[in-house]
Parts: sequence; structure tokens; C-alpha cells
Amino acid sequence: MLRLYFFIPLILATFSSQSQEDKLPNIIFITVDDLGWADLGCYGADLHETPNIDALADASLVFTNSYAAAPVCSPTRASMMTGKTPAKLHLTIWIEAAGHERKTMKAQPLITPPTIENLPLEEVTLAELLKQKGYSTAHIGKWHLGDLMHFPEAQGFDVSYAASQRGAPPTFFYPYRGHAFGEYRFVTDMARDADHHYFSDRQGEYLTDRLTDEAIKIINDAQGKPLFLNLNYYSVHTPIEAKESDVQYFQNRKQKSFLHQNETYAAMVKSIDDNVGRLIAHLKSTGLFNNTLLVLLSDNGGFVNNYRDVKVTDNSPLRSGKGSLYEGGIRIPTIISAPFLHPNPRQIDIPISTIDYVPTLCDLLNIAHPDGVEGESFLTVLEQEGYTAMNERSLFWHYPHYYPTTTPVSAIRHGEWKLVHYLGAEDVELYNLEDDAREERNVAKDFPDKTSEMLQSLEDWKKSVSAQTVSPNPNFRG
Repeated sequence: MLRLYFFIPLILATFSSQSQEDKLPNIIFITVDDLGWADLGCYGADLHETPNIDALADASLVFTNSYAAAPVCSPTRASMMTGKTPAKLHLTIWIEAAGHERKTMKAQPLITPPTIENLPLEEVTLAELLKQKGYSTAHIGKWHLGDLMHFPEAQGFDVSYAASQRGAPPTFFYPYRGHAFGEYRFVTDMARDADHHYFSDRQGEYLTDRLTDEAIKIINDAQGKPLFLNLNYYSVHTPIEAKESDVQYFQNRKQKSFLHQNETYAAMVKSIDDNVGRLIAHLKSTGLFNNTLLVLLSDNGGFVNNYRDVKVTDNSPLRSGKGSLYEGGIRIPTIISAPFLHPNPRQIDIPISTIDYVPTLCDLLNIAHPDGVEGESFLTVLEQEGYTAMNERSLFWHYPHYYPTTTPVSAIRHGEWKLVHYLGAEDVELYNLEDDAREERNVAKDFPDKTSEMLQSLEDWKKSVSAQTVSPNPNFRG
């Protein structure tokens, strides 16, 4: 169960003493790759320990119904940058798979659609929007939105570091290169150390630590100019690797009754927590924290499959995990700290999506929304307790691809209702998330009118965004 918070009201600084233009807040996104909804202590984790993130949650807004726009990484990251759904972008699968998935899936009954391999340069990104207001913009870590000519520098970022073209490193230890995932991989920009020395002895250096070192340097180099920092850790994605002392600690702490049983993964989560703590401590020591909007989130649900014959994580009580459109694949932990906006820390149950960040920040900074944005601003949710108007909008997902947890599928959530439709199949699934958060009871036959209504809404939305779909595989022999 999600930990219940009992908050003490705080009187915090706002924009009231100065105009917004005179005191633009720093904006920091911390995206943890593949972090599951139940992987943090403040979201109910048992084996994992996250004291720094839990302390942040105690003083922040904690979202219990926050969603990734896709069940895998690249599409969600594209949605965060553009405010558009992956279906509208035609970027519905991770970048590496876009070019070859159709060739490797001939044994499946459905042919999946071709998808783009790069976020188009014509798309207006969050970084480009913030530059209109005079922000310095910096990206660190996983990018996964295209090749070198579509790297962060081509999408509005002044500075980019370690934005490898691939979505996962071959190893989390220096020199961050080697054979993995069927090819030779390396993390870019890692030839020199944090002090700009080449050929130095850095054995044992851990990637998550190094990215935080660089983030702190960028914060210092901003020198008072408003900063947008997009800090994307490669962790806790595979390969599942961590510092040996941390692995041993969680091995000794593990109990049979725990849902989480992977001590190495727990150590990776600890490393994230350690580094979030470092970053927050630096912001506080430099006097920047109270004027910083900090968002900590994941790009999809936790990876529930095995790595080296060991299950990685468990998203219970949510069903399934990464790749799936059940809640475990798309509901993500989200913590937002904005001391200048909200007077009281609190838990927020209103559904939000990664498509909502562009319009929200546009409203915060008085920037016109770009054309085609599908997200809705939740600025009022941040500012006002008890605001519930967003509860009645619909959220949509479309994943016309295969993954170990799913076959091609679409879904819609409206209020407490969630409908899942597997493509190429006549049957649909309907769940009442208020009564059945685990999605164990398909009530489609009990509520035929609601099922028909939601399925029609889903089909209308897919048509409106020209969503790509599947086709029967004539060569399939089941």
C-alpha cells in the first residue's frame, strides 16, 4: 500500500514579492529509466531503501495516478519533449526496434507498423520553448530519441552530456563500453574524467554517480541564469549491476516475505536515491532549491521479466510491467517539488500523463502552447488543493507492438474506468480501477454500454491522430 502522508503546513516563498519574469524558476527533470511504481519506499517498496527520495516526497506533491504515455522508453520521452502522444508522433516503440522490428516479428500473427526512428527536428521541444524565456538548457544521460543528427543539441539543448544513441549502456562501470545486447556499445563523452583529464585511472567509477557529478557542474556553471536541466539516468534499466557493498547489504536484508527479491536491483535503486540526495543537498546549499521546480519520475513501468534468470522487480499491487498497458506497465512514480507554487505538501490522486508537462510549463511561464499539443496543463493542480476538474478527461495509449508482457494493444482510461483492447481480437477488457486496481476482474460483459462507449472513444481518438495499426500476417502459421 502507498504510504499515507500527514503533512504539517509550511509557509513557503512564492512569486508574490517579484514578478514571474524577474524570478524564473529553475526546472529540473530527473527521469529514472524503468523505475517501477512500487520501487520507492514512499510508494510501498519493502526491500528497497530510498530515504532521500522519501524525504523529498514528504515535502512535495506525490502523484498516485501518474502515467507514462507509453509502456516503453523512447515514446514516453518523446511525449515529454513535445506534449504529444506517441501515436500522433508515429513513434510508438523504442528507437532501436523502429528499423528492424517488422523483420524480426515474422513469426507473429500480426504485422506491426513501421515507425519513425528519430524525433523529427520539426517538432517543437520543451527545451526550445524554454529558450524563448531565456533559459539555459542542458541534457545529461539517456536521450534515446534518435541518431547523432537528432541528439539534444539539435532539439534545443545548449549542452548535452552522455546522450548515447542507444537506450542502455553495456555496463554501469567505467569505461562504460563493451559487447552487450548483440552489439558493441559505449556511452558517449566518457573518455575524460570529471576533472577533464584523459587516460586517468577511474576503475570502479559508477555511471549514476558520474552523471550526477556532471549535473552539479552544470548547475554551478549556469551562474544564476534560469536553468532547464533534463537529467536522465540510465539506471535502473538492464544490465542489472551495482556496487558490490550495496549488493551485499541488500542480500543480508532480504526476507522471503518481501515482494522485491533482487538485491542487485535494490542496490541500483539505492544509487539513484544517493544521487538524488546529493543533487538536492547541492541545490539547498546554493540557495536554489526553493526556486526550483523538480520533477522525479519514470519513463514506464518496472521491468518484471528476468535478467540473468532473476526477476528484476515487482509492481504489485499493480498488474504486469514494462511493455504492458495494464497499470504496472504505464503507471509511474511521480514526485514534484515546487516550493514557490504549493503551500502544502500533499498526495494527489488526479490522473496526469507525461504529455501534460509541456502545457503545464507553458502556462507556468506564460508561453503559448505549440500547435498539436494533446496534453492538458495541471498547473492548477499544483497550485490549488482540492482541484479535481482533470478527473473527467480521457487518457489514451496505443502500443501496436509485441513485448514479452503483451501483444499489440490500445487502452483508454476515463475516470475510474479503464478499457484494454488487444488489436486483432474482438474481446475487450473493462476494469473499474477504483474497486479493482489490480485489474483482476474484467467487467466488460457486466457493463456493455460503458464498454461500447469507451471502445468507441478509443477508436475515435486513434482515427483523430492517424494512429498506425497492425495487419494480419499472411505467412503466419499458428
